Amino acid sequence: MSDTLSIATLQNTDWKGTLKQHFGNFVAVTSPARSRFLFANPISQPATLRDKAIMAHLKRRAIKLDQQDFFERLHAEFWSGEGGAVFAENCDHRFEDVFLAKQKVDIEALKKVWSGIQPEHIVEFGCCSGLVLDYLTRKLPEVKTAVGIEINADQVKRNQAAGTFDARVKFEHADGAQWLLDNGQPKTLFVSNGGVLEYFRRERLDEMLRYISSNLPQTVVFAVEPVAADHDWAQLKESVPFGDELSFSHNYRDLFESNGFDVVHERRIEFDRWRMAAIIATVKH
Repeated sequence: MSDTLSIATLQNTDWKGTLKQHFGNFVAVTSPARSRFLFANPISQPATLRDKAIMAHLKRRAIKLDQQDFFERLHAEFWSGEGGAVFAENCDHRFEDVFLAKQKVDIEALKKVWSGIQPEHIVEFGCCSGLVLDYLTRKLPEVKTAVGIEINADQVKRNQAAGTFDARVKFEHADGAQWLLDNGQPKTLFVSNGGVLEYFRRERLDEMLRYISSNLPQTVVFAVEPVAADHDWAQLKESVPFGDELSFSHNYRDLFESNGFDVVHERRIEFDRWRMAAIIATVKH
């Protein structure tokens, strides 16, 4: 497996990288107003040389200072805009090639858990094209509602116009954390699949999970998320940026257990360039 998607890679800088760092520092210092603007409103795909240099500087600084809020804003900008739309258009194959082909063990484990709890609702955060949500909904005939939350408005419109989903499946354009606080219900299966929680900073995930465990009994969370290859959960509880996207590698076991959940299933899934952690957690009684 490539070491690109690791924590250690971020610390390794060759002479070209060092030169770029010096250039980025110089541009940021000589363009303070633009630097402040881009920190508050980061751009994932900057068009000009100045913005590219400043963004590179801001990312390095955010890693050093643990400015997780900066990365969360950066990820939100990407996924709500053209970048997220392009990804969705080209990644429907992942439903067959990844979810169905490589997560059968996790799906079987989830079936055993939901047979005991019998959830009445499904909510998928970052539902993208909605294929996983539709699949799970059809597997649960007793489910009353199924909602796909998606930050990309264009993707939501495409899903709503598709006309191919189970009648119980609906889609909403919203921030997942705020939607949960406003609309969460007991007896819900919450899902994130293929990389969604990795774009939330740990503080926000703590808030979401504490709300669920305190207010929404008989709830299950099924999360399949990328983690850094060198993130040792026994040694490091903190969330850390990693890989090309600088998303967060979270310690999912600690994340759930410290917020009132029992982890009832945990498995690592190996891919060519990344590693996924599959977690099923239930609210403690």
